[in-house]
Amino acid sequence: MTTLLAPDVRSDAQVHLGWPAPGAFAAGSVVTAGVFDGFHRGHEALVARAVGHGERLGLPTVLVTFSPHPLAVLAPGAAPRQLMSLNDRVRHAFSLGVDSVVVVPFTASVAHQSAADFVASGLVDALGIRLLVVGENFRCGRGGLGDLDRLQELGRTHGFGLDAVDLVAAAGERCSSTEVRRLLARGDIDGARHLLGRDDHRVLVVQ
Repeated sequence: MTTLLAPDVRSDAQVHLGWPAPGAFAAGSVVTAGVFDGFHRGHEALVARAVGHGERLGLPTVLVTFSPHPLAVLAPGAAPRQLMSLNDRVRHAFSLGVDSVVVVPFTASVAHQSAADFVASGLVDALGIRLLVVGENFRCGRGGLGDLDRLQELGRTHGFGLDAVDLVAAAGERCSSTEVRRLLARGDIDGARHLLGRDDHRVLVVQ
């Protein structure tokens, strides 16, 4: 199913709720994946790298995100409050230059899917992936076994490349959604703003 969640962004903005049908990206794509909650500096650097690769290769850039947050399924009691709504994440992704967003409903079935199945049925069959751009701490698949080494193996099997992006730090702090939440919880709005790299009221009002 394909539905446009944020029609005010661009007329060609496409959001896929669930994996698109095989063949939707027949020419291939550059993919970046993650929750992207808050879209801090690290997230934006990741998307910028993916968009740059897409432009260089002449391929669409696809951002894959998950809803709800995986911890809401894996450990409901530990699930964090989201910094940005799904619609805001989608809008911000398009503002950064991605061509399509795929929102994968994170269910118990997805949580139990192996990294190999996630890559084969989602990234390869649905997106025709040619290059995967992720942070150096990215993991996917059951038990988080789809680390960078495993993804490199799967890339060799399926014919796609992997670009692992170093984590971004600002003022000596690693940019992460967890750190943004910690700063907001103690009332350090300036610190949170610095990790975000922007003054975004949608994030900064979350306590």
